[in-house]
Amino acid sequence: MRTNIFWLYIIFFILQSSQINSDDRIFIDQKGYLPNAAKFVLVAQPADSFKVIESSSNQIVFREKLNRWQTNDPATGLTINKGDFSDLTTSGHYIIDVPGVGKSFEFLISDSVYLDVYHKSLKGFYFQRCGVDLTTEYAGVYSHTKCHTTDGIFHSTTGLTGFHEALAGWHDAGDYGKYVVNAGVTVGTLLMAYELFPERFNQDNLNIPESGNGMPDLLDEVRFELEWLLKMQDQNGGVYHKLTREQFAGFILPQRDTAVRYIYQISSTATADFAAMLARASRIYQSFDPLLSQLCLAAAEKAWQYLEAHPNIIPSGGFQNPSGTNTGEYGDGQDFDERLWAAAELFVTTGNDKYHNYFKDNYRASGLINSPMGWQNVKALALLTYLTGNHSAINPTVHSQIQGSLINYCQTLVNKRNQSGFHVLLEPGEYFWGSNSHALNKAILLIIAYEKSKNPDFYNTALDQLHYLLGVNAHRLSFITGIGDKSVRNPHHRPSAADNIAEPVPGLLAGGPNQYLQDPILKTHFNSSTPPALCYIDHVDSYASNEIAINWNAPLVFVSGYFANISGSTNVQTGDAAVPRKIQLFQNYPNPFAQTTTIAFHSDIPQNIQLKIYDLLGRIVIRETLSASQESTNRFEWDGRDQLGKAIASGLYFYQIESAQQSETKKLIYLNRSNSK
Repeated sequence: MRTNIFWLYIIFFILQSSQINSDDRIFIDQKGYLPNAAKFVLVAQPADSFKVIESSSNQIVFREKLNRWQTNDPATGLTINKGDFSDLTTSGHYIIDVPGVGKSFEFLISDSVYLDVYHKSLKGFYFQRCGVDLTTEYAGVYSHTKCHTTDGIFHSTTGLTGFHEALAGWHDAGDYGKYVVNAGVTVGTLLMAYELFPERFNQDNLNIPESGNGMPDLLDEVRFELEWLLKMQDQNGGVYHKLTREQFAGFILPQRDTAVRYIYQISSTATADFAAMLARASRIYQSFDPLLSQLCLAAAEKAWQYLEAHPNIIPSGGFQNPSGTNTGEYGDGQDFDERLWAAAELFVTTGNDKYHNYFKDNYRASGLINSPMGWQNVKALALLTYLTGNHSAINPTVHSQIQGSLINYCQTLVNKRNQSGFHVLLEPGEYFWGSNSHALNKAILLIIAYEKSKNPDFYNTALDQLHYLLGVNAHRLSFITGIGDKSVRNPHHRPSAADNIAEPVPGLLAGGPNQYLQDPILKTHFNSSTPPALCYIDHVDSYASNEIAINWNAPLVFVSGYFANISGSTNVQTGDAAVPRKIQLFQNYPNPFAQTTTIAFHSDIPQNIQLKIYDLLGRIVIRETLSASQESTNRFEWDGRDQLGKAIASGLYFYQIESAQQSETKKLIYLNRSNSK
């Protein structure tokens, strides 16, 4: 009885912790909702109805009953009522009023409601850059001079001595270390987002130093990490595990962290992750920077040669911090999944049979898709690469098996969502270190499954995970810094704690509830009887619940970017047909281009589309009739040749798609690097 009283007090404390007490029992997405997607409000208080009020006019635009959703939710202990306002599709700013309970935060209904989340979460990687000046032009008040300019010194575990230049890359988390293994799932997730949905992730206006260079800013940002990764490879092909101090730095700004930073021994997990990242990068950057593409592929294949020469895990038993070192370990006792991922990426990039055979011989070990990816288990990335890869040699039976396992697993996720008080894909036991990213990685699987099956339950369940992070959680908190009316203010993040600026660096995702209470702050405030979803505190010293990390921000970029640019291929709502958008044209990628470029467009109905490309004088360069498929992204590859197959001159051109009802036009730039064709 005493333990029940304790956690009920905790619930009361959390629900009463906001400054606007009347609202504390109303849970909504603090950013808002897509017009044609499902929308709901949760209320942790007896009530029978709610109203939606348009903010500027104060007019009631929608009213509906509340229904019991969950009684004694296992993750929170709360009894929750739910109201559905999916039928409200008009864009605008709104507030929910629950008579007898209070009013919600203001929220937005808009097609672009998540664009701010996407931009800030991607820009968060810029703020993690190491070894360069973050200038006020791009970093604003969070600017600082270059840091860690002496990276790094070989640790004795490498068997080498002296200095090895390893500048650039991202600070891994709330500390200033740089870790190859955690870069693996991070870079893999970001590159997968671009490769699967280039029209959603091709923006070039993030306001980073590379913006406007014709390469999507997501790829610019990943390239900054790749430049560091390439420096972490030994001549024998193996890859050093990490670059850190021996002990974590205090809460100081990065440029004041002048302790010696060491490069630690080679590990096979780092080497295989490296091979996978660089192989994928090779095929993606080929259209933007052929030289970088070649460097990446050569490095990836060299890493695979090291793995072939060392078939057992290196070091024996997996990497462990040596005596005297207490920074992040990223230890893993087996490297099967990393090797499988490397083989999948190298096969899709090269088509080489040895990579393909390795994948086919090993892909079924430990089952197919039955869990999301994480730094310690990248098997899902390996299987997704094969499932979504574009290569004629892909085995249709293997492909079908992987897709079937993805669909089946995602159906279990939908069932779990339906049993969760806050629609989150976290059950008791899964509220561990970085739980928020665990939910997001499941959302990525749901998004890919939706694209394969068009099951709207997958779409909406994925979107629910974004709602959870943006306020539909027991803490009524946006877990993303700088997003929402009530968001994380005190992350375990050294720059945010040391810069004397009240607001933390924006766009960073906090780890989230941790029921295992793995830091002293959590142990002080909670105990083993506390419902798992409540084991979170917005405190700078709670590194086990309130730290930030690049591998947590990466799935946030993927999911928020997917839903921020919904015109790319989807516009669904619960069980109903969406309002037709007819056709929409996207910016070509890459742009400018010298070899080939992709022109992508969306059509809500099957129809014939006229594509025209013409010069500044209005002369038709090429005209094509394309058969557009319904509710998917249609693509046309163009190599800069006219209707007669002759290469055109460098310059600015216009491209236009036209249906029976509408037309859209955009610009592209072609760079003809050949003088005679």
